[in-house]
Amino acid sequence: MTVHYLLNCYNIKILVKQVEEDGGQYNVNIQSDNNPLSFGNTLYSATSKEKAIRVADQLCTFYSMARMNGYHLQGKAFTKPEAGEILAEDVLMRERTRDELHALLVPS
Repeated sequence: MTVHYLLNCYNIKILVKQVEEDGGQYNVNIQSDNNPLSFGNTLYSATSKEKAIRVADQLCTFYSMARMNGYHLQGKAFTKPEAGEILAEDVLMRERTRDELHALLVPS
């Protein structure tokens, strides 16, 4: 396993790591500052390092916006008591603008 990218975001770290055993996939992982020895939960897998880095940056943007709007990441979903669950995979499966990311947090 090789870590190619590390991003400090809000109160977490986001890593892009390549796992040779998984055919060289690039995994986007989220790691709590409370447990710095783990490699965290894999929230997305990409076939290229460049795509994984773009996804990691988008995850940081969305995570920060979600926290400011009262959401918390539990497992692989963003949750808020009075709102529905937002799956991280749904957020990351395509590139989105800041406005598109914000629209996911605000009910229409």
